[in-house]
Amino acid sequence: MKDKRDNKKKWMVIIVATVIVLSMIVSIFAVLVDNQDQTIPDYNKHSFVNINTGYKTKINGKYMEFYNYPSDLESIPLSSDIIAKLKNSQGMAFIFDPSDPVTDDLQYIDLIRYNLQLDMDKPTYFGITQNSSNYTLPIISCANSTIEFPLVMINISSNTSFYVSNQYPNCIVMNGRLRDLLAAEDRLLYTYYGVMN
Repeated sequence: MKDKRDNKKKWMVIIVATVIVLSMIVSIFAVLVDNQDQTIPDYNKHSFVNINTGYKTKINGKYMEFYNYPSDLESIPLSSDIIAKLKNSQGMAFIFDPSDPVTDDLQYIDLIRYNLQLDMDKPTYFGITQNSSNYTLPIISCANSTIEFPLVMINISSNTSFYVSNQYPNCIVMNGRLRDLLAAEDRLLYTYYGVMN
């Protein structure tokens, strides 16, 4: 009789332990599946995927990576006239002041230069506004801008925005600093490719 009770207790312990282990496994599996199924809402008919550095979406049959989601950039002003200047051009150049005292700003500009070289669908060149021992790029100013080759001057400013120079109608000023420069780059690319209006 004691053996029956011992066996019954052993089976109860085994059953309870099995139920606990199975419920833990199911819980872990449910958490993993739930985390993988975090969908990002579409934006203007574009599907987005989360990646380590931000987001990616397919544009013109090619995946492009961005640091920011489009709705996070809607407050950055960028007119359709500016985009029209870039879209109707034969190519474009991005210029910047290499003597900025904040080296982090220059590192972000270098990252932008790398990204734009990959992401623009037409010839894209880079220049500096004055001599520099750190850059071997040509010296270019807004005075060199033309309808065929507009310039985008990357200007370090805490007011992230875009505007056209009053003096040179084919020179576009892109304002930003540090990580906001990446937001301005994303805003420009999203709008250029029609993801944002």
